[in-house]
Parts: sequence; structure tokens; C-alpha cells
Amino acid sequence: MGGRLDDWQGFEEVYRETSVPVLRFLRRRLPGQLAEDALSEVYLTAWRRRLEVRGEYLPWLYGIARLVAANALRSAGRAYRLRELMLATAEDRPGAAAEDGAMGRIAAVEALDRMPDKDREALILVAWDGLGTRQAAQVAGCGVAAFSVRLHRARRRLEDLLAEDEGNGTERGSDDGYERGTGEGTALGARSGRRGVRGAGPGGA
Repeated sequence: MGGRLDDWQGFEEVYRETSVPVLRFLRRRLPGQLAEDALSEVYLTAWRRRLEVRGEYLPWLYGIARLVAANALRSAGRAYRLRELMLATAEDRPGAAAEDGAMGRIAAVEALDRMPDKDREALILVAWDGLGTRQAAQVAGCGVAAFSVRLHRARRRLEDLLAEDEGNGTERGSDDGYERGTGEGTALGARSGRRGVRGAGPGGA
């Protein structure tokens, strides 16, 4: 990535190189216009915090986008189910991770909706956003070792939920796209937002 963030010309170059993947990242977490609005906030925040960047620009920008999206959902006062966002952005998904095939199944998406926030996020960063473990850890604001443990735990929980649902023969959820109150990590939005976002930028583990 050729541009530098410490001058305006370099920042514009970074924007041209990263704005499309950052918008796709936002669209996997926010619907339509909210994602477009959030993109501007991401780069305004990045400009204000440009001297803080360490390492690759794109994971750093994803870390900002992650919390901008959480703030936008909290302000919107509603939650968007993972299934709703996945169907809307299917064409944006990157290449395969180990569990990518399962992620494409509606049953897996319904199971993810019932997982704790951090476990669900770990799977989404790797399987949906196509990030490696080191990049995903940077986005999540934690160390690589801690993220690897979280990802392993999340994969096990997803497998257990899928096996449980298959055993029960249960089709969960409805199609209204709103929060259903069926678990700790029910949907992307209001539940997660209440836990507090301290500002735009990579957060704590």
C-alpha cells in the first residue's frame, strides 16, 4: 500500500486503495445507507488518529470500522440479524476459510446469532471477512494468542450448536430481521451496543 497517513496527499492515496474493502466490511455489519454514512466516519476518525497507526493500514481501518458500526447500530436503536446482512452482501464475501462452507448455510447463520458476541465476531472476521489470524486479532483489538484461543472456542461452539440443531430438527428464527432475544449474541445491533463503545478505533479483547 503506497500512501502514507501523515500528509493529506498520502492519506488520499490510502483512501483510494482501501475505501472499497472498508465499505464491504461495513456492509457486512450495517444495511445500505448506514454503511455509506459510516464510511465517512471511519476515515474522519482515521485522519484524526493517523499518527497512531502501526502495521498494515487495512486491518487498522477495519478496527475503526468495527466500532463505528457498533456505534451506528446503537444509535439506530435496532438490531440486524446476521442472516439478513449475509443475504444482502453475499456477492462481497471473500475466499474460503476452514468453516466457510458451513457459514453459507442458513442453519449456521442462525446458530451464530445465538453465540456470545466475541465468539461470533471471531468467526465472522475469519470466515466472512477473509482475514488471517494476525489481521483478525488486530481488528478485534487483542493479541494473536488470545484471538487464536477465542477462534478455537468459537469453532467448537458453532459445531456444538449445529449438532444440537440437527439433532432437534429445529429451524430457528423468523424473517423479520429484528432481534429475537434467543441468546446472548442474538443479533448485530442493540444488544451488543449497550455494552459500551469508548470511541472509534481498535477495542479491547
